[in-house]
Order: sequence, then structure tokens, then C-alpha cells
Amino acid sequence: KCVSTDDVASAIEAQAREKFLDRWGTDVNVISLGGSSDGHAEATGYESKLRGLSETTLPRDGDGFPVFDLALVGVGDDGHIGSLYPNRDEIDAIDGPWIVAAFAKDPPGISLTLPVMQRARATVISAAGKSIKYPNGKAEAMRLAVADEGVTPRDFPASALREYAVWIFDEPNGSEMDLELSTVEKAVADA
Repeated sequence: KCVSTDDVASAIEAQAREKFLDRWGTDVNVISLGGSSDGHAEATGYESKLRGLSETTLPRDGDGFPVFDLALVGVGDDGHIGSLYPNRDEIDAIDGPWIVAAFAKDPPGISLTLPVMQRARATVISAAGKSIKYPNGKAEAMRLAVADEGVTPRDFPASALREYAVWIFDEPNGSEMDLELSTVEKAVADA
């Protein structure tokens, strides 16, 4: 979100610092947003910082897109990934920017584009847990993202990662698909 970087209620960086980076004393290079509410300026500035990294630090593929080691992606019940929401123009950025401004909510946010998410060495999507609001977790969203050939990335962005991601579900979140349940032991043995 395009908010002050020290806003623990809204800024992912502030939350990460509070929950683990500062506690663990890790020496990491954090690339920060500028802390403004200007979505376009934040997206441009963030992409500029990424592009400023050496190719040793952030490799590029043959098309010039960055290749992250890991993309850990969450999926909303509406299929959004990052800040790429259904039926929004941001989802269509496929041959240029690495980062886009996203105005589906206020304050705006920024997001990696689909080509960047798709090029990570490993993309992991995990859905676990349930609540009163979601007694089967996000089972319907997971089915649409993974198994429903009728959805498109435009109307359900998570489907764009179908072939690129490792999908991890607990029983409730996988309940709308005919899946063989696994265990950690089986997954490790099969790897």
C-alpha cells in the first residue's frame, strides 16, 4: 500500500520489521516504498530501485524481466494476487513494466506484474485455515485458480499462475477439488 513506511497498521514493510526483521537482527537489504500516497510515483520509484540492483543480485531473463528466487503469493477470494485485481487494467501489463500502480482500493498500492510473478524460480501459493466467514477457507477461489478452465487471468488473476506455482492447500481449502491429500513426509519423498 502507498502509505507511510512506518504505518504498522497498513505498511507491509513496517509489519515485517516489527514481527521479525528487527527482532531477529537480520542483515537484509530492504527495498522500501517512498512513503507517499502517489501510486504512480511509488510504482516508478520502486521499479527504479529494483532495476538499480546488479544482475548478480537480481538476475534478468532473456526478455529483461527480473527473476526472483522465490515469489510467495497470496490469493484473495476474488482471485486477486498482489494488487492485481479482477477486470482491472493492471492485470494487462505484460510486456513492459515490472511494477504497476494499482488503484482498486484507497490508498492505492503497487504490485509486481504477472510476467514478473511468472518468472520467479519458485512461486508458492499456500491456502490454509478457515473462519466463520470462510468455513471452507478459500476453497472456491483455489478451485477457480487451479482447476476451472473457464476462468481467465482477466477475470480471476490467480489463474495466470496455474502452471507456474506450487499450490499448497490444507483439507478445507482443497475441498472443492478432487485431490489426493498428501503429507509433508510424502511430499519430501516425492521431491
